[in-house]
Amino acid sequence: MTLISPRSTPEQSLTVTALPSSVDGVLVVRVIGEVDLVTVGGLRDQLPKYLRSNYRGLVLDFTGVSFLAGCGIGVLLEMADRARTEGIALWLVAHSRLVLRALEVSLADQRIPRASTVAEAVAQCAA
Repeated sequence: MTLISPRSTPEQSLTVTALPSSVDGVLVVRVIGEVDLVTVGGLRDQLPKYLRSNYRGLVLDFTGVSFLAGCGIGVLLEMADRARTEGIALWLVAHSRLVLRALEVSLADQRIPRASTVAEAVAQCAA
């Protein structure tokens, strides 16, 4: 687990945790907190290290993300482009209405594949 923001309370920080999945070669990265101007730099530093050639799929579990600023959407789009370039399937899972709306308004939802559950995203990566 990596704490990204030095803020004083857990509700105001962002954590990124890599978790193995049930499918070999697919990694789940769980992000919890708010993605905003304070935390986005750390997220930008953390996520690319999971785009390695030994993974064929990467699931970004944003179900614990309560807010996604435009700068965070930029990071997601960068990750999606890099994953495509490296031949890695990247799927996003998010449930927060604010996060889903931000993706929709920015049209990022048309460039980043989304699944309803982590299990569904892992299965899509394995397909």
